[in-house]
Amino acid sequence: MPDATTESGARKADTSATKSGLRQRIAHLPLLGTATKRLGNHDDNLMGWALIVPWFLWASVFLIFPFLFALYLSFHEWSIISPETVFVGINQYVQLLTSDLFWQLLRNTLYFFVVNVPTQIVLALGVAVLLDRIVRGRALYMAGYFVPYVTSGVVVAVVFKWIYAPDGYINQMLAVAGTEINFLGSTTWAMPAIAMMVSWKFIGYYAIIFLANLQSLPETIYESASLDGASEWQQFRHITLPLLNPSILVVVILSTITAFQIFTEPFIMTGGGPNGATKTFVLVIYRNAFSYLEMGYASTIGVVLAAMIFVISYVERNYVDQEVSM
Repeated sequence: MPDATTESGARKADTSATKSGLRQRIAHLPLLGTATKRLGNHDDNLMGWALIVPWFLWASVFLIFPFLFALYLSFHEWSIISPETVFVGINQYVQLLTSDLFWQLLRNTLYFFVVNVPTQIVLALGVAVLLDRIVRGRALYMAGYFVPYVTSGVVVAVVFKWIYAPDGYINQMLAVAGTEINFLGSTTWAMPAIAMMVSWKFIGYYAIIFLANLQSLPETIYESASLDGASEWQQFRHITLPLLNPSILVVVILSTITAFQIFTEPFIMTGGGPNGATKTFVLVIYRNAFSYLEMGYASTIGVVLAAMIFVISYVERNYVDQEVSM
């Protein structure tokens, strides 16, 4: 039997060989190879920093600079066709936060959030549990549930606009019972109808996340619980749900971001109507930026929206963690 000293020495030799091979592979790359060589071969931390340089450059161009530019524009008036910007301080923030439009957008978004997020989580978790029990043909079912997610949002919105139409598929079935609902023309039904459609589109994606977590759970825990007399519901409530905390947290945050950034569906299906019932933050940002050419005010709405998403995601993260630790 090999002793621990021999195994430790072998692991160190393998690690050293891996690092040496990595250095050789990146040595010929422009900029990155020169940078790692100058940082030296004896400091792995410096080499690690050198390796994240490409990501940092990408983030600087596509994430950090756009955000800082939007933050700058939020304090200026700027028509996108004019090179001049006029500093207005916090006037646009005051204008937004004291307007009826902001509170209408917040009500619409929270309404969509309350309907959409719980529906997605419950249904996705149910689908994942069912898929976890299927042995034969599981991949086929997974692909079927995943198809709506990879389908273009515009295509899905156009199809559902026909399904929800007064002479659409749903109303044709309701006509049998002698009733009819103008889903997209009603201030009561328009937002729930869009929320149900978005839930249907994302259920497969979130179910795949839950399923990956479910299949990583050790069977020995359930065998021990069965020997102790725990029912299937008790195992699900006290074992499965707590162990699914990482995936639940991911799904909650992703669905929250989706809810606050919804744009395609109301833009295609209702245009924000009727009477502003489906008007959302991103829809108003788009119109201010590209229809009214008020890029500064659009940036102000964008910054406020980003701040709200950050705060809500932070609260959700802490809340879910606390629930699991109990």
